[in-house]
Amino acid sequence: MIQIMKRLKALRVRIYPTADQAVAFARIAGSCRFVYNLGLEQRSSFWRQHKRTTGRAISWVSQKRELTALKAAAPFLKEAPSHCLQEALADLDRAYGNFFAGLSGYPQPRRKFENDSFTFPDPKQIRVDRGQGLLILPKFGKTAKDPGPIRAVLHRPLHGRLRRVTISREGAHWYASILMSKRLRRADEPAPGNEIVADDVVGIDRGVAVPTAVSTGALLGVQIENEARLRKQRRLAKALSRTQRGSKRRMRALARLQVHKARMVRRRRDMIHKITSHVAKNHRVVVIETLRVRAMTASAKGTIEEPGRNVAAKSGLNRAILDKGWGEMRRQLKYKLSWAGGRLIEVDPRNTSRTCGCCTHVDAASRIDRDRFVCRSCGHKEHADINAARVIRQRGLRDLGLEEQLRPERSWQPEEPSAQALAMRREEKKDGISHHGSHKAAGV
Repeated sequence: MIQIMKRLKALRVRIYPTADQAVAFARIAGSCRFVYNLGLEQRSSFWRQHKRTTGRAISWVSQKRELTALKAAAPFLKEAPSHCLQEALADLDRAYGNFFAGLSGYPQPRRKFENDSFTFPDPKQIRVDRGQGLLILPKFGKTAKDPGPIRAVLHRPLHGRLRRVTISREGAHWYASILMSKRLRRADEPAPGNEIVADDVVGIDRGVAVPTAVSTGALLGVQIENEARLRKQRRLAKALSRTQRGSKRRMRALARLQVHKARMVRRRRDMIHKITSHVAKNHRVVVIETLRVRAMTASAKGTIEEPGRNVAAKSGLNRAILDKGWGEMRRQLKYKLSWAGGRLIEVDPRNTSRTCGCCTHVDAASRIDRDRFVCRSCGHKEHADINAARVIRQRGLRDLGLEEQLRPERSWQPEEPSAQALAMRREEKKDGISHHGSHKAAGV
């Protein structure tokens, strides 16, 4: 049986607004942020009073009806399109829905320079001229009195039906996210002879030093926030702290810090997109660990009565985990695999770094250091992250009922050093340098 489904895909493009358009963008984003924060305060502080008075809870519909009176009280809101203000309240309603569903935390107020965005939800009011590279939106290119159409770099063709456009600022740049909807036909059951086999399954281990280790033996990704970039970020943050609030110097220092952070975000997003696209295109089933990233990156500082331990080390670990984008990688893998007809499986993460991918023997001593894994039972040697990826793949195969035949366990014995290695150690002893702790023995 053929199933008709819709696929939503957004194309994020760089836009180049004029000076007047940039001012208009900032005003509209500020108005939407004002409406969002006002709606958040109303829901969090006055919902009991509203419930007693009307007998109903505050909803997106009731808040949307109050926009006309709000515009009369705050005339500057008339500069923003009505649909953009309504969409800000819709975003707040979705944030509350995610909170009550346990998908996110309680909605937080939006802040200037961090949440500068607004959405045009009505496709009838949107036109994309790909030939000239222009976006025609309400207040932009509709009449002769507005600042004109927005120049955009449409680097890819648009397929499907236009749904909405979101304008956002990231650092010093403005971007437009164009959401498209496409109808797809997919069979409910795989065709005969197209069943999943063991070769279609790959395991992925998300690490701190290496972002992605694949069970095929590949190590993908790089460290985005390296020491040099962190030093620059600390220097820019210190320069910002020495400025006076409200001064032009502070605005320039803040802009430099935002540009640096936005560059890190773009690099991280680019890395994750490249990794997930490569994996989704080459494998039908991907197995990852079920990781609670939010709990793993919680602060360890504790309270004044009960302060935490190893706070600095935990803070560095949290920063390293967030730098690799574990949660975003899972999200992208899930929807990219679904687009390609693949599947994402999550398995128990316990002891994946201590289990041998060859004989399944579990021993913490087998993990010699961060990169090396030598099984204490069968002597299997491999990169520690790749070995963990193989273990994750085996657990996915077990869940699919496709377990592979593993090599039986045998007692582990240390390797005998070669004659060349023994000769080198004898030479080191003659020179007063031991094999372990050579710097100390040499007096360094």
